[in-house]
Amino acid sequence: MYKQILDNKMPKQAIKYDYIHHCLNIVGILVLYVLFVYLWNKFEWWDFLIYPISILALGIIVFGFITPVIRMKNTSFEIGDRFLEIQNGLYFQKRTVYPFDRIQSIKLEHGPISRRLDIYFIEVITAGNRRLLPMLNRETAEQTRTMIMQKVKEVTDDV
Repeated sequence: MYKQILDNKMPKQAIKYDYIHHCLNIVGILVLYVLFVYLWNKFEWWDFLIYPISILALGIIVFGFITPVIRMKNTSFEIGDRFLEIQNGLYFQKRTVYPFDRIQSIKLEHGPISRRLDIYFIEVITAGNRRLLPMLNRETAEQTRTMIMQKVKEVTDDV
């Protein structure tokens, strides 16, 4: 049966993490924008160049404050008997199913900001690619990691 939203969703701290991450990106965008304005004045580039660059920078900043809420609603995963299913996407939903016999390793990752907010990432590495599961708190991330590793060990198929 097809589920609209899968069982495991991101915690509320994920929005805080996304906002802090976006604010750090805004600092970088503003530095680049100031550098562009300085070069625009110094080299007397065409006047119309400032308008699209300003609109683009403002659009990136505004879009960054809207996407965490949408991402939190639309991102989830589920651990089945024979597969791991991940659903994500902002406006267009994408579901990916990974059979446990294809999973090679699982990594638990975190950085200084995510550690402070108790947010962890689980990276699933398969033969073809790497995939991050949605952000999870520490307990859930460790339980999920051990559960996936148990399922991978139970696989008897030889690929």
